[in-house]
Amino acid sequence: MRTAKQASVKGPRPRPAGRAAATKGTRMGKRKDGIETRGRILTAACEIFAQKGFHDAKVEEICKRAKTNIAAINYYFGSKDQLYAKVWRHAFEKSLEAYPPESGVSPDAPAEQRLRGTIRSLVGKAVNPGRIGDAGKLLLREMIHPTDVIEQIRHDALGPLHDRMDKLISELLGPEATREQIQLCMMSVAHQCIAIGIRLFKGKMPPQHKLDIPTEELVETLADHITRFSLAGIEATRDHIKAGVS
Repeated sequence: MRTAKQASVKGPRPRPAGRAAATKGTRMGKRKDGIETRGRILTAACEIFAQKGFHDAKVEEICKRAKTNIAAINYYFGSKDQLYAKVWRHAFEKSLEAYPPESGVSPDAPAEQRLRGTIRSLVGKAVNPGRIGDAGKLLLREMIHPTDVIEQIRHDALGPLHDRMDKLISELLGPEATREQIQLCMMSVAHQCIAIGIRLFKGKMPPQHKLDIPTEELVETLADHITRFSLAGIEATRDHIKAGVS
């Protein structure tokens, strides 16, 4: 038979309700502070990376703008490289939200309409980076000066978009098209979309080539023009394929 003393020590002593609530509140407060700190670091890093690029951006400057310290960056991201990778991925996702692949055109729509949607998406990201703020500028800078630190991440992110365009161009050219013909057409379409955005970003658009129209209207104008130009080139390539001309 257990004594009264033995019975009294069975199991842990219950924690006072007030102390448990205070402990939970402290944990929640720390978690909220951590989320806010991480968010400030991402925002500040995106601004500075967009302005200066990966190599010229200084961690100390990011800390100052985020009102935190290097220890916080190491804690939440591990290193400058990993911080840049997170920032670039976030910027890439924002660009897809603003300009989704094929611009939301139905996958059942004719290939010509889907090509126009794809071109509009590419042109929008290149010509109108302001729509997604510093994230757009960061993507253009990375496009102009690719960094090795996110090579694999960039490849993994862009791979599905490349595959979609590959399939679309293959459909437009027909089953007899060679891999080289498909790749050349893809390159021609993409470079038309990107080149003007790079010129605008670098401030090297010749005065005689400037289009004095609102940015959103410019996106649609360029999308229409590049689509017509590209479809004409694709049609000519398809005729060569049918004629057996390499």
